[in-house]
Amino acid sequence: MQGFEKGLSCLSRLDVSCTVRQKEAIEHVDGPAAVLAGPGSGKTFVTTHRIHRLITSQGAEPAQILVITFTKAAALEMQERFFRLMENERPPVHFGTFHAVFYYILRQSAQYRGYTIITETERRKLVRDIIHTHKRFLGLQEEDIEELLAEIGRRKTGGNQEALSIQKLSEEDFLYLAEEYQSWLREFSKFDFDDLVEVCLNLLLEDGKVRKEWQTQFRYILVDEFQDISPKQYQIVKLLAAPEDNLFIVGDDDQAIYGFRGATPDSMQQFFRDYGDAKRILLDVNFRCHEKVVAAAGKVVSENENRLPKEIRASHEEGVGIRIFHEETEADVGKAVIAALAEEQKIGRLSDCALICRTNFDCGMWARTLYEAKLPYTLREKPRDRFAHFVIQDIRAYLALAAGDQKRRYFLRIMNRPLRYMKRDSLPGEQVEREALIAYYTNVPKIQDSVKRLYRDLDHLAGKRLHLQIHYIRNVMGYDAWLREKYGSEKAEAFQKVGEEFAQFSRQFATLQDMNNYISQYREVIRKETPEKEGAQILTMHAAKGLEFPYVYIPDCNEGKIPLDKSKTKEAVEEERRMFYVAMTRAKQKLCLFYYNGKTGKDAPSRFLKLIIQTSSSNSAASRNSSKASATASYSSSSSI
Repeated sequence: MQGFEKGLSCLSRLDVSCTVRQKEAIEHVDGPAAVLAGPGSGKTFVTTHRIHRLITSQGAEPAQILVITFTKAAALEMQERFFRLMENERPPVHFGTFHAVFYYILRQSAQYRGYTIITETERRKLVRDIIHTHKRFLGLQEEDIEELLAEIGRRKTGGNQEALSIQKLSEEDFLYLAEEYQSWLREFSKFDFDDLVEVCLNLLLEDGKVRKEWQTQFRYILVDEFQDISPKQYQIVKLLAAPEDNLFIVGDDDQAIYGFRGATPDSMQQFFRDYGDAKRILLDVNFRCHEKVVAAAGKVVSENENRLPKEIRASHEEGVGIRIFHEETEADVGKAVIAALAEEQKIGRLSDCALICRTNFDCGMWARTLYEAKLPYTLREKPRDRFAHFVIQDIRAYLALAAGDQKRRYFLRIMNRPLRYMKRDSLPGEQVEREALIAYYTNVPKIQDSVKRLYRDLDHLAGKRLHLQIHYIRNVMGYDAWLREKYGSEKAEAFQKVGEEFAQFSRQFATLQDMNNYISQYREVIRKETPEKEGAQILTMHAAKGLEFPYVYIPDCNEGKIPLDKSKTKEAVEEERRMFYVAMTRAKQKLCLFYYNGKTGKDAPSRFLKLIIQTSSSNSAASRNSSKASATASYSSSSSI
């Protein structure tokens, strides 16, 4: 009786606090159902209240309810909110991430009972040991380990394949390394996280008795953030839900941004194909964002073709809405962002601001910009050192030699890039002497000619602007041709792009020393520990998922960065558009978008801004220098929607 009374109480509260669509989702009991839950639509509220109602009104056994989320933090938050609903009772509902649930299932199997999960530290040490043990990996360096582990994970999950930014590693060598890695895991009864999916799926497919036991154990399955599910994870969920198919999914195909992990927006559509009788419920109210943010974000994502159509409306108009900052140059964007954040600091709300970037590298660059402006910030993720890429290290070695720094380590990096047939033995000291090096190859005229040509080229570089030196290194001295010969045209294209980006980056510096000082300071900044929640939050679009901030700043709204220029296919561009949509809908009261006049089509204003700018132009005339912040930054144009 007590449970029944609680159910009535819950329903009476729902009549007051729920939308009609939320109530419909909460009251769903048996059979498959899909809740299309846009940003800020109260999906956690719906999920926790549905679990509460299953137990208190429908008599479901708590231990037979399985709730799957994508992150440990989300699982803990949902569990705590559910416990509060249960008035601090703690019924044994299963909350966990996909990996935690799959590991739990495997540990109950006699076959895998003794297996443990390898730690990230152990994974790095394992790959380090492999590359130090085999001569075929002599060219690999410490900074390559993260990329190797990421590629192993991509291959296991079936995610997007990207060119390895690792020197001296063929496909054959990579496969050999991956097999050595996997053999060690098997020998020592270890899983990595990506193994859990494959091994759990095989167990359920091959052992009917085990499969039936788990189907009986979990009568009701709820999956959060379903759009992020991979095909293999979905296959496991379907197996567990059968034969009753009490599968309740919550997701938004417009927020599917993990293609590199094998997730696609098709997962939601596939669910409706697999469960033709599934109930479909759209949570169509965004309680988070200003109505102008909701409208603009909706226009952006509506240009994607591969999506389920939906109309989302806002519940409030509190705040500014959207401001668009149109600047003359990329440098002006930096000044505009700093000026705007300085204004936020003056009125005491800088810690309510988020600077959302497309890439991890951009986060590091913006952290350095804020550091230089003496604005406090917090990096939500540790940025990778883009300058550690081997292409950039090679080019910097050439630049150092051209500037007169004759260290042996610089010669060792570039002496055979392109191939000149030079030997390490020809460089006996820490400093390389030109005449001695030329004399070393007296008896090998062809190599001696190559050495002389190298020095002539280095002499030619001296004194020229940095971007012109880099162009000469790549196109005249043969570095790009060496990349194509070494890695093949497809992989070399990605590496050549790194060289292009570095050349563009170098344009802002008058001297090599200026650029080296900048890079040193950048590295100091990204190593610096920043206090949590102090100052502006700097994070990537991926890391922003699931979060919200009163004020959101998105810089770099230009082609090449948003979307990334490597997004060549229609599918890749649509994922980039979804990422922009996710970033926009983190803003509760104000969203600021920054772009500049591109010099070429490659850095033109982002195509994603087209409909927003059109709306801005039709709704209001652009206001120049209308705010104190814009006056201090000399904004070329800013407008509000």
